[in-house]
Amino acid sequence: MNTYWQRRNSAFYTVLILMLTLFFTKPVACDAQSQVTDSLTKVLAAHPSKDTIRVNILNQLSRFLFTQVPSLTETYAKEAFHISDSLYYLPGKMWATRNLALAENAKGNLEKQTDLTLEALKLAEQLKDLKATGVLNADLGNIFIEQQQPRQGLIYQKKALAIKQRGNDQAEIGKTLNGIGTSYMVLKEWDSALHFLYASERIKLALNDHRGLAYAYENIGTVLSVKGRYKEALRYHTMSSQFYKESDNVQGVVKSYLNLAQTHTFLKDFAAAEEDLQNARRLNKNMQNARNEMIYYRYRAMLDSARGNYAQALENFKEFQALSEEVFSTEKSKFIANSREKYESEKKQHENELLKKEQLLHLATIRQQKIFVFFCIGMFIALATVTVLLYRVFKRQQELYSQLNSRNRRVQQQNQIIMDQNAALESGNQVKDKIFSVISHDLRAPLGILEGMLFLLRDEKMTQEQFNMFVDELWRDVKNTSSMMDNLLQWANSQMKGIRVMADDFNITALLDSEFELLQTLARQKEIQLNHLLPPVIHVYADKDMIRMVLRNLVSNAIKFTPKKGVITVDYKLMPDKVEIMVKDNGVGIPLEDQSKVFSNIYYSTTGTQNEKGCGLGLPLSKDFIQLNNGQIWFHSFKDKGTSFHFTLPLSEDEETTSAHGMTIILQTSRDYSH
Repeated sequence: MNTYWQRRNSAFYTVLILMLTLFFTKPVACDAQSQVTDSLTKVLAAHPSKDTIRVNILNQLSRFLFTQVPSLTETYAKEAFHISDSLYYLPGKMWATRNLALAENAKGNLEKQTDLTLEALKLAEQLKDLKATGVLNADLGNIFIEQQQPRQGLIYQKKALAIKQRGNDQAEIGKTLNGIGTSYMVLKEWDSALHFLYASERIKLALNDHRGLAYAYENIGTVLSVKGRYKEALRYHTMSSQFYKESDNVQGVVKSYLNLAQTHTFLKDFAAAEEDLQNARRLNKNMQNARNEMIYYRYRAMLDSARGNYAQALENFKEFQALSEEVFSTEKSKFIANSREKYESEKKQHENELLKKEQLLHLATIRQQKIFVFFCIGMFIALATVTVLLYRVFKRQQELYSQLNSRNRRVQQQNQIIMDQNAALESGNQVKDKIFSVISHDLRAPLGILEGMLFLLRDEKMTQEQFNMFVDELWRDVKNTSSMMDNLLQWANSQMKGIRVMADDFNITALLDSEFELLQTLARQKEIQLNHLLPPVIHVYADKDMIRMVLRNLVSNAIKFTPKKGVITVDYKLMPDKVEIMVKDNGVGIPLEDQSKVFSNIYYSTTGTQNEKGCGLGLPLSKDFIQLNNGQIWFHSFKDKGTSFHFTLPLSEDEETTSAHGMTIILQTSRDYSH
């Protein structure tokens, strides 16, 4: 069998090496890679047999297509993996697994790429394949660099370099030197980075490796730009762009245009920078790469700022911040999905282990029963000892059943513990996901805008007068963010630790008065008239801090959804044993289809009349607080006419007594705090 495979592989590799030699020794390299890909595709079509030759062609084709069509990389790698697995062809399976890992990198799934690369590395070590071991260690180093863990990446990169130096593989040594230089770039150790990048450049120049030089020149240009050597950086970025175009690497061409735009901006060649940015955006439209688009807006803001167009620079900086949030959210979602998938896999593995233990226990019982049967047959012959032996076997069987039942009970208890732990983990994940969602979507944005404004003000690229134009808007965003943070902390505390009600008698009118100063400031920002009609004293029995949060949420919510020059009124209705508080506005109202979401756990949230943001926790939290204080909460709302929220609270015993006997007369007064 081995001789058969060796003959087939030898014939294939002879043809393949001759073909690749013809392509790679041509003096003009711009179409070499696409020609190799076309040739391999033709060879694959001419060899339909599912054998090791087809596996090797599939793996070669999959690797060449990684920088051109990543989706085809995955398709060919999967076929190579399945054929190799059926033939128990470990080398093919190893390279197919590595190509599947590269496909996951193209999709941004670094966790899956790490798992697949580790699987491929185990196969390489099992086969004692020195070259593959070096390549896969370098891959792991690159993954850690992308995950912003350069120290960990350096460990694998240097291990890979030592392996490749033992094999004296110059091409692979050049790649790994470039990877080590990249690690030092992430660590901002620029001199060390240049040392390894120049070493990589020397090897790739000796090999005339234009494809590899594109990566090395990009990194060298980036480091030189950071060190302020912009003219040298421009030269390297220009050569990098040329070689990326030769190797038909569209992703690399886009990055080189962005790098050239930044360098031309530093050199104050604004026309060239503008042209580079337009070329980058044109190419990226087909690729739809979110990171490249984010970098585009960042460099666009730098160019506008350098030109003195600060208003446009701010707009582009906001676009950069928005895209940054989107990329962060996408990566977070992928990380959560991968973590959940890994958790489910480990859970299933644990369940399978429990099932195997149970099966082994049942098999042991069956074996014991068989022994018992044969034992009985043998003892039946010896009548003298049959009674004693049967009694012993019966006792043994009882013990086995008792042990089996005991073990079954322990397994059930373990399963119950696992189910309880899963429920707790699921609850914790929901709280964590909500907190991450609010922080990434609602709290980062105003802080990012404030950072951009302060950046322009600090570098004197914006005058104090221009900054003052945005102060009111920034103040409102910060106050909204502070309110969201209060709601988030209260909600997280209620979810993680539960809520303790500390009820006591207090004057709800005085509480509302104390909150009105802050609320009036928010209302004046939108020219809203805010007043309340509560009498000087209404004593209720409830948790004062919870009711403070409810009043603040309801009134600030009314301000949020009431347009300029609107009116908000806090009114009341006194009953024998409770008081009803009403917060009324003439704002935009709540659409009928969304009214069921207001108090639900869906965490419904929309932007206000001036794009104010919220986290969707205020109203559900208010509902919980009112119900915990023996009250009820409801609302009436009509689209474009306004909304009124109502809630009740029990009166204190003194308030109930005086109200029931008619001893207290409460006059309805109107307090206007708008001035």
